[in-house]
Amino acid sequence: MTTPATAVVDVTGRVPIDGRHHVTTWVFPPTAGTAGPVPLLFCLPGGSYTKAYWHLEVPGRTGYSFGEHMAGHGMLVIAVDHIGTGESSRHPRAAELTPDVVAAANAATLAELTERAVKGSLLPDLGPLELGPTVGVGHSMGAMLAIFQQSLHGSFDAVAPLGYGTVGPIITWADTHASIGTGVLGVPSLEAIMEPARSGAFDTPFAADRTMTAMRHHFYWDDVPADVIATDDLTNTHLPGVSGPLSIVPFIASDHAGRLRCPVFIGLGERDSTPRHHDEARAYYSSLDVTLFVLPKSGHCHNAAGTRRLLWDRLARWIRALPPTSSTDGSLGTQP
Repeated sequence: MTTPATAVVDVTGRVPIDGRHHVTTWVFPPTAGTAGPVPLLFCLPGGSYTKAYWHLEVPGRTGYSFGEHMAGHGMLVIAVDHIGTGESSRHPRAAELTPDVVAAANAATLAELTERAVKGSLLPDLGPLELGPTVGVGHSMGAMLAIFQQSLHGSFDAVAPLGYGTVGPIITWADTHASIGTGVLGVPSLEAIMEPARSGAFDTPFAADRTMTAMRHHFYWDDVPADVIATDDLTNTHLPGVSGPLSIVPFIASDHAGRLRCPVFIGLGERDSTPRHHDEARAYYSSLDVTLFVLPKSGHCHNAAGTRRLLWDRLARWIRALPPTSSTDGSLGTQP
């Protein structure tokens, strides 16, 4: 594997919180030439993950990088560290890093990186690109944030929420609360998380405990090798304020999902964060183009599954079949 190039965007003044802030990304330029405009994939990791979720480097193994795989399909891939996580800037008040704030930082990041790509200043050795559809690809909490971003900012021509449920409780709540330190019993609510957060409950950066038996079962199919899981554990990072705990509140993104009119690709593992896989399409009732793909023999973390390429290739074909954008100068071609 090659080390991805890094691109950093200063989002100071473009997010409604105090202080100087930046978002750090990895960029995977297209490695395969294809006719026509280049799709841009803006990839948002889930809670406890860095941008490395999209580029898993397992010693002695190959083929675990979503970024490299999609770049091999002729796409420009940008993987994000959400504000408050990974190599992006921290913020002292967790209660202020709500999904709309994190989504605003990501929207500003995408807008600037899109402009750089079109002008040829994104990477030193990458010239100007004619961009095709811009697709928000989010996993788990990142899918929630992609939905918020599209609803509030209209950043994308299409969205691909992966491993995210919108139609009801998604996992065993008592175990999950323990892993993220909420202390909440039963199904969590918005206020059950925000009330202690306003008192500073989550201001000390914290990461989810992925080693719990329930989390292991939820994240990985039974055939995922131990060394792959161990490597995946190394990507663990702080949650982006309250956006992490809020992502497991049932229906937290349902209103926003219902506003999306762009094409939607729902990707779920056979065992994943939804009580009913085929009900998920109902949430996107304003979209006239909704696709559901269930990845066999996969838990929640699809990129670690032995069947991962089935999802990657199916998503790539779906992206290639999207209608062209209405502009060739990098502007977006659709509304939410």
